[in-house]
Amino acid sequence: MVLKLGSTGEFVGILQEILSINPVDGIFGKQTQHVVQSFQKRNKLTVDGIVGPMTWKKLNFNPIEHSLDSDRKSYGNWIEDYFLPEGQYVNESTSKYYIVLHHTAGRENPYKTIDHWAQDNRGRVGTNYVIGGISVDGKNNEHDGKILRAIDDEFYGWHIGAGANMFIKKHSISIELCSAGGLTERDGKWYTWFGEEVDKSQIRLLKDKFRGYQAFHKYSDEQVKSLEALLRYLSQTHDINLTKGMKNILSQGINPFELNLEASAGKIKGVLSHTNFRKDKSDIFPQSEIVELILRL
Repeated sequence: MVLKLGSTGEFVGILQEILSINPVDGIFGKQTQHVVQSFQKRNKLTVDGIVGPMTWKKLNFNPIEHSLDSDRKSYGNWIEDYFLPEGQYVNESTSKYYIVLHHTAGRENPYKTIDHWAQDNRGRVGTNYVIGGISVDGKNNEHDGKILRAIDDEFYGWHIGAGANMFIKKHSISIELCSAGGLTERDGKWYTWFGEEVDKSQIRLLKDKFRGYQAFHKYSDEQVKSLEALLRYLSQTHDINLTKGMKNILSQGINPFELNLEASAGKIKGVLSHTNFRKDKSDIFPQSEIVELILRL
């Protein structure tokens, strides 16, 4: 929930109560803007008069928690905190303008993915969120669609690597889908890069090769549902316009999964793919359900 000049409603009234603004009329006018700017200046925040996640945090109020129930459409209640230890992410508070999508090129368990990041020697590499999937043999769906938060939205991990400018890396929220990624065919069977045979139920064959692969370990239906819920939650929390990024690129008749120099330069905000920044990456790949999700945003 982001509030600014012209906003109205319950949360504006709550903001006015917290900041002792009178009258409490639920209208974000010039007086409320001035008080917010003064609060931001005192607390060494960006003085823009916009109440986003970092200003709400300093106010010790979370508008998302205020309205959660048990419905997945409320988004945030489906997210489990499973944080990386300190020192395994960048402990720098930044506003967020981009959401970057990845897949792990690994196994289905999101807990083990985060545990691996915590124990490896690559430094502060990781994503804010990980969404569990189905094992390549199709037998294990215990964590399918499970959303784990590994890094608080306020902070970030290094997740793009070479490519993209530093501003994007610092001001993006990153999401990993657990998937083995691109597959290799041998004797009529498909295998992961780590040598496991993939069940037919877990294979997505593409009409045209993408980044050298004809087939991928598919993103499950539950993963796609959870990804959509998470994107809408993040949009609401950080005022990120989901119609920008990949959806806008697609509307121009451009392949939204290919390298995009404007995206790499930080000129395109919204939802983007790791493949928009690097030609050597295949995450995420153009599965039809992901394309349909992008169009729904």
